[in-house]
Amino acid sequence: MPRTSTPLLVFVLCGVAASPAITGCDDPTTPGIFVARCSADSECGSGAICIDGECIPRDAVSCQAIEGGQAILQPGPPLIDFGHTGSGTSMADLALRNIGDCTLTIFEAYFEKEEESAFECPFCAPEEFPIELFPFRDHGVAVFFTPSEVGVYEDNLILLSDDAEFSEIKVPVRAQFNGLPEVTLAPSSLDFDYAPVGRTLTRTIQISNRGTGTAPLRIDRIEIQTSTDTTFSYQPELEDSIELLPPIDGDPGDDLILNVRYHPKEIDQHVGDLVLYTNQPGNSVVRVPLSGSSRTPAKIVTSPEQIVFGPVPIGGTTALPLTIVNEGGSPLRITYRWGGTGLSTDLSALPLVVPPIPPGAYTELQVLVTATAPAPITGLLILETNDPSRPSVTIPVSADGQDVVGAQVVKIDMNFENGSDSAFDDDFRNVDMSLENPFGLVCNKQYPNPTNWGAFGNPSWISFGVKEEPERIVLPDAMQDGTYRVLLTYTEDCSSVPSGLVAAILGISIEALIAYFTGGISTGITGGQLADAIDDLCLNRRSSATTVTVYLNGSIVAEVPVTLGRRGDYLYAVDLVRQNGQYTVRR
Repeated sequence: MPRTSTPLLVFVLCGVAASPAITGCDDPTTPGIFVARCSADSECGSGAICIDGECIPRDAVSCQAIEGGQAILQPGPPLIDFGHTGSGTSMADLALRNIGDCTLTIFEAYFEKEEESAFECPFCAPEEFPIELFPFRDHGVAVFFTPSEVGVYEDNLILLSDDAEFSEIKVPVRAQFNGLPEVTLAPSSLDFDYAPVGRTLTRTIQISNRGTGTAPLRIDRIEIQTSTDTTFSYQPELEDSIELLPPIDGDPGDDLILNVRYHPKEIDQHVGDLVLYTNQPGNSVVRVPLSGSSRTPAKIVTSPEQIVFGPVPIGGTTALPLTIVNEGGSPLRITYRWGGTGLSTDLSALPLVVPPIPPGAYTELQVLVTATAPAPITGLLILETNDPSRPSVTIPVSADGQDVVGAQVVKIDMNFENGSDSAFDDDFRNVDMSLENPFGLVCNKQYPNPTNWGAFGNPSWISFGVKEEPERIVLPDAMQDGTYRVLLTYTEDCSSVPSGLVAAILGISIEALIAYFTGGISTGITGGQLADAIDDLCLNRRSSATTVTVYLNGSIVAEVPVTLGRRGDYLYAVDLVRQNGQYTVRR
């Protein structure tokens, strides 16, 4: 143990017997009591230290000056254990103590793994040494740990000194990062649409831990916050906190399935939140917005009843609005698709996803035609709604492609194998298409309408449906010869989609997804069983057969089938060569 000393109070009586050399006796204002012992080195001045209340020269405590003197280094603690840490930087203090009876010199401190170490000691830099430690003195250093990934970390902090017995001492340093819990909700919000007073609607929400490593997600409490407490409820009730295990090596852990109910008792528009109190770092309180209406159901009114573009020059694009009004008392939800005989990708619409339309509000859907052939263009825009009286609305669309003397319009369609085009499908394979001009500039999903191609044309990209399939690129107005290349990139195969997020990706409830996969029977199906079912369905869907079709002024000039093996694959499927103003296809 370090030795300590108590300052000695010396009482001196100033008088005949007192020496005139004693300070204070000649000064009548100075009391006859004063401190004659030191308590800290700072009281001793340069070149001296305080030992047992006395200031003595530093050299007097060197190991050469003390017969049999020994300097002994004692790190404290002898083991630096950070324990389980978070993803940020953690700090631990280390005290370097001299428990010997003469001066200790520390020459160097460094980690055994040096540059590969996950630990840092800024005050162990070479310029900080040597460090002199007088008897029973401490020198503190801070050690930091920042994990780069999940795992157990170990190292040794090596101390080199003139310790009498051990000139090299290793201080073990340990830490463990188990990862971080992360709440994943599928879906992330619940909208019950319309329910009349007295009726109960049920939606299912899946709560998962998709964090890293083995860190468990703990749910301490679940409650519903709303101004009308009896409008929403959930089951099963959470009596004690529970832990959800995270995925290990990509496998799903234990999930919590909640049945949330909407049972309005008065006519109104209802909102609320399902609130989860968790141990998720940085965002421990997670909210799931809830909404429902007991007023009246959604009611769709469209204008016009059909869209007629009339003449459209080939290579040109024209848009007309379709106004959609919700005259009901609940939000109107719409998805759309194209149908009809001889459907052409010359017809499209924006936006791809129509947001919910509040009661009494409206939105506009822009319907577009890009004429690529001098021929009639027809299609049916089919709106699927939650209006119980009009679940499907069909809008006929027509245009007449008009020839332009000397015009050459290239259209490239790309279709790929990914199951049905419906949102209710378990197949998530996705292939993207890009067109590169002779200078390497691209037209694709990231750059759908580039304006810097100049004499190489004015291309445009668009996709169809929730799965972005098919994809289409139209290239008009090219005036300069060169080679254009069609690049296919396999951005997603079914097996790599996190199965616990499938419902969230689709924007539907777990209940609806279970009902689809099981033919409408959802009783007894758990989140884990659902995940396994999706994984089984995806098992043989790593590759995707893809077809690229090239049109010139409406006539097919090439149809190229290719196969992409797995996510990350890419290939150039077609080269489109323009020479002397004429196009040819090279595979």
